[in-house]
Amino acid sequence: MEQDIPGLTSINTSQKSKVRSMSRAKGSEHLDLFLLEKNKARLEKEKINVEKRKAQLEDDLNGIEEEISELEGLVSGEKSEKKAVSKYKKMVPKKPMKTMKIEY
Repeated sequence: MEQDIPGLTSINTSQKSKVRSMSRAKGSEHLDLFLLEKNKARLEKEKINVEKRKAQLEDDLNGIEEEISELEGLVSGEKSEKKAVSKYKKMVPKKPMKTMKIEY
């Protein structure tokens, strides 16, 4: 789900601010500790995924910028100093496909 409103995730809800309709039961510290550890593990995993995604986006942006600079050089009549290897070009097979003729 895409969030169009900036700052929507920072709104305090009753769950985020730990407001409950009933008072906490005595001796529920183990449950609270378990829930906090689960939430911490989930957030750490999400942080790792975000960092991986950020690195992937930066690599993609760098590749696109190299292609743009190369194409701008070709448009202006200059040759690019550094040939950028495009990740986005069509894949060409190394060997031709093996085919077999079948008659019906």
